[in-house]
Amino acid sequence: MYKKDYFDKMNTLLEDKNTYKTIRVDPTQKLQATNNTLVNELFKNEYIDRFQKNKLHCSASIAPRLYGLPKIHKPGLPLRPISSSMNVPCYSLSKYIGTVIRNIVSENYNIKNSFQLQEKLKDITLDDDDVMVSFDVISLFTNIPTYLAIKNILKEWNIIKDHTKIPKTKFLKLLEFCLRDNNYFQFDEKFYSQTYGMPMGNPLSPTVADIILDNLLDDTIEHLNKIGIKMKFIAKYVDDIFAIIKLKDIDTILNQLNSYHNKIQFTIENEHNNSLPYLDLLIHRENNQIIYNWYAKETASGRMINFHSNQPTKQKINTAQNFINKVLDLSDKRFETDNIRKIKTILKLNDYPNYIINNLFKSRTEKLKTNLNNNNNNNTITKSNNNTKKFFSVPYVPKLTDNRSLHQIIQKENISFAHKSNFTLKPIFTNTKSKIQKQQQHNVVYEIKCNGKKNENCDLVYIGQTKRNLATRLAEHEADIRKHKETTGLSQHITTSGHTVDFKNVTILDRERKLNTRLTLESLRIQQQIKRTMNTKEDTDSIKQSYAVAI
Repeated sequence: MYKKDYFDKMNTLLEDKNTYKTIRVDPTQKLQATNNTLVNELFKNEYIDRFQKNKLHCSASIAPRLYGLPKIHKPGLPLRPISSSMNVPCYSLSKYIGTVIRNIVSENYNIKNSFQLQEKLKDITLDDDDVMVSFDVISLFTNIPTYLAIKNILKEWNIIKDHTKIPKTKFLKLLEFCLRDNNYFQFDEKFYSQTYGMPMGNPLSPTVADIILDNLLDDTIEHLNKIGIKMKFIAKYVDDIFAIIKLKDIDTILNQLNSYHNKIQFTIENEHNNSLPYLDLLIHRENNQIIYNWYAKETASGRMINFHSNQPTKQKINTAQNFINKVLDLSDKRFETDNIRKIKTILKLNDYPNYIINNLFKSRTEKLKTNLNNNNNNNTITKSNNNTKKFFSVPYVPKLTDNRSLHQIIQKENISFAHKSNFTLKPIFTNTKSKIQKQQQHNVVYEIKCNGKKNENCDLVYIGQTKRNLATRLAEHEADIRKHKETTGLSQHITTSGHTVDFKNVTILDRERKLNTRLTLESLRIQQQIKRTMNTKEDTDSIKQSYAVAI
């Protein structure tokens, strides 16, 4: 998609005055203060402990950033608006509230994956007048009214109160803050408020959507039962509903679903040639029985981790093995030959050698035989390992990471490495999110230059680090200088020399989320510029001069 087309589509989407409106001022800092006030009140009243307080407290928030994901399976490539909510003022609080209200999500309809759907359908037989259908909600998240979400949540307060110490009135205040006050975002250097619906990207939105649809299905089924209509089977995955109903009841059921709220509307897909795709299954009816085959959309690329990619060999092998197991375990035996052919084609397109593909199928066959023998052996004893394994995330280095001796050492210490690659596809793709301004970036190591004074140049720099927004830290530096507080090397130098500081051209040297690593980077940067820094000696006490070359 061309950049101009992308922005035209996004701006057209934002012209919907019923859903979005522009706002003049970025409310992020105000909302951050409100979030922290609410969290402090929860802690003061002993509704949460100190650990939870620190987790919910926000010190480096940024505005949500809107971007669009193309729906490649639909004509015209419409965009799905996603609001990136990481590090927004209420992100942690929304996650916390989400875990509490998750307890009222019904288990009657919701499924986690295709295997669970198969389990629920195992005893179902179809009559001649039964039909398989799927109902899909049109843009569910952006069409959920906030008032309706809050109403349905509080209706289940008798269940919620058993999972939190927070009283109902305070819980309502938190809900309104997370669902209403934080419904804003930034796009193309402008700020917008979402006046209707729930943004995709808010950690509360999926749970709220489940609660709304559960209530919708409860109301629909209750009404249908009153008029003598029974649904043989119904299951839901997020906003996709699979059902088995009578052919004559299709229109009545669809109309009833669409009567719940004028903004929440459904489309329907009927079975075709005795089969219906749902999730990654193609569900067939044959002689009133249900059988399954693996299903992939026509737009599926078949791409997976390439065999020649810079990843641990074990990870690539496991990816291929899991793919084989999933396809064959989901499918009926009669489709096995065709599916094996499809699997081999996809693995070859991802550069897996024939000998590895054959070994993977052989390994699966042997494992199935072993499991069968174990199931028939009643004397099998399962040994449990009570030692907790420690996991560490480390970069993948070819040959070194795969070294057998290294693996033997870490296994003895009950350690396992989770590998990450420093070479990803991310730099290749266009970043469609609004750029975070330098002053709003956090978890950074920064450099400030001294401007000297009239007829006196100064080449000194100050290097520091901060978890919070850079603007907040710079404001503190300015206040220290203004009040002649010699709390840092920067304020000491300016106070004693009478020089001025170039706050407008601050340079970000490094970005690092982990505090200890960030402090090490700060010290290394100071050591690297040791002859021209105004930092105090204590800033580099833990770093040897020889390590300066590590930068």
